[in-house]
Amino acid sequence: MGNISKVLTVEGEQCAITIYQVAARSADDLHEHQGYYQMSIPIHGSTRMECNGEIRELTVNERLVLSPGYQHRHYAGDDPARMMLIFFKESFLRNVQADRLEKPVSSIEFAPWAHGATSHFRRLAEYAVLQTMSQSWNQLDMQETEQELALLLLSLQNGSHAQPLQDKTALVRHPALRRVMEYLQEHASEDIHLDMLAQTAELSKYHLIRLFRDQVGQTPAQYLAQIRIQKALHLLQKTDLDITQIAFETGYGSLGTFERAFKKQLGVSPRQYRNSK
Repeated sequence: MGNISKVLTVEGEQCAITIYQVAARSADDLHEHQGYYQMSIPIHGSTRMECNGEIRELTVNERLVLSPGYQHRHYAGDDPARMMLIFFKESFLRNVQADRLEKPVSSIEFAPWAHGATSHFRRLAEYAVLQTMSQSWNQLDMQETEQELALLLLSLQNGSHAQPLQDKTALVRHPALRRVMEYLQEHASEDIHLDMLAQTAELSKYHLIRLFRDQVGQTPAQYLAQIRIQKALHLLQKTDLDITQIAFETGYGSLGTFERAFKKQLGVSPRQYRNSK
């Protein structure tokens, strides 16, 4: 693979981070990984990625997460394409998820395509790179960074591991956050404002968002979107409701807003999702 170069690699105990470059108008070989999950995040250039025969162009705010055994490759356009690859040991992710749920986990399969929140992964990865280059990345720091990366992936990427939202609420210890999460679940189809949530939590808006992100792994708006899309998935699978009706049933003010939110989380339109079932 002469058209491929690894600009930089950081090896941890459970994760590895690689800056990977594909020469202009070329691609790496179609391949797969056993025992590892791989996340690909574009950094520079026009990047197309292939997963199990499906090819998409990704921007710097999108990512591809590959479960073990997924066939994949990366393509570059007229300019070299540079991307960040983050590898997670399969056993490590299972153990982190088992700790979260307090019960054994046999396997995890992620939905491959995702939009948003790539800056969180990049920030942690860049921190690991800088600490390694300055030779100040001690074992404890490395282990904490790996845990953070795994928790981000499990929180933000859809897949077979996604637990019921009520279970997620039970895992949160802070009573103010539990109240807010329960409020969002009960009123998801309504018009919700941050002032309401801050009042429910008896916290300032700033502290609510910071605490929510720290303990839940998402902002309140991202959590609300997850609730609405899960309800939409149920309605698409179990009812014959028109997609416009489902949009309003799940709290979206227009069909267009619903379709954009749905595609952002699942990578396909509501109609495409229904037709595939």
